[in-house]
Amino acid sequence: MNLIKKLIMEVINEEQLDEKLITYNNRKPYGQVVFLAGGAGSGKGFAGSHFLDSAGFKVRDVDEMKLQLKKLNRLGKIDVETIIRKFGKNIKPKDMELITKVFGLETKKGKKLTLGTMNLRNPDHVSALHYLVKGMGIKDNSLMYLLQGKNNPETLPNIMFDITAKDLSDITDVIPQLVKAGYDAKNIHLTWILTNFVTAMKNNKNRSRMVPEDTLLKTHEGAANTVWSLVTRALPKGMDGRVDVVLNNPQHTVFYQDADGNNVKGVAKGFLSLPVKKAGGSILPEKVWKNKLFDWVKDNAPDDITANME
Repeated sequence: MNLIKKLIMEVINEEQLDEKLITYNNRKPYGQVVFLAGGAGSGKGFAGSHFLDSAGFKVRDVDEMKLQLKKLNRLGKIDVETIIRKFGKNIKPKDMELITKVFGLETKKGKKLTLGTMNLRNPDHVSALHYLVKGMGIKDNSLMYLLQGKNNPETLPNIMFDITAKDLSDITDVIPQLVKAGYDAKNIHLTWILTNFVTAMKNNKNRSRMVPEDTLLKTHEGAANTVWSLVTRALPKGMDGRVDVVLNNPQHTVFYQDADGNNVKGVAKGFLSLPVKKAGGSILPEKVWKNKLFDWVKDNAPDDITANME
């Protein structure tokens, strides 16, 4: 069997609904980085716990950082005024207008809105919190502390970055820090969780933190454009790990079932994924994956995405 046929058979096997799990470097307990990309509401948390070998990874999720900020406010450790005084210069004027509007409002009880009392089902509140966290540079600082003192490659923690990939900088701004810390390029991976945009909108409405609809759209458009550009043109310098796309729609996931026919929580029995690159190797031949991925994007991403894809 020649190489092309062998690769095609591997992809076909990947698409079958058989028991499997995406793993990174044979589940090595250190030195692995995964950029887990996908628009808001795409179910990255679900995919990470059901489809990926993520148990040994420290997950860096900006949404979780935002919740921690609310908790710190309730404990009296931080407040909006202090954040603006220290980090206001890092916040764009337009974003500051929304922050001022949101936190200048009075609640029905006549109390001033705080980080601890804001409603994350309110899209404006979610956006204001996002701008504050971005201005504080929490993502960069938390990574710096996580890597501090890790001089031995065998002490580098496995890290999973939960990102939208709306902007390429979500990846390229981080890689130099990882390489400097000692991570090997072939151990820096990319996994895109592609979810039908209509499904993502439904998921968003059922989440405890509801993203504004225009932001939701931008994250899905951005993720599709970013990942498509990376796999069809060139991966960023410093990223030479495996690249996979998971089609995360309910109809494509098969669960284990108990004797009564009820789904069992945990690793899924089967799901759809498409390998695009192996760790340390080149992108697989386009005939193996490109048409399939194009069809997946066309059928699941926002309508105007494929118009920009070549």
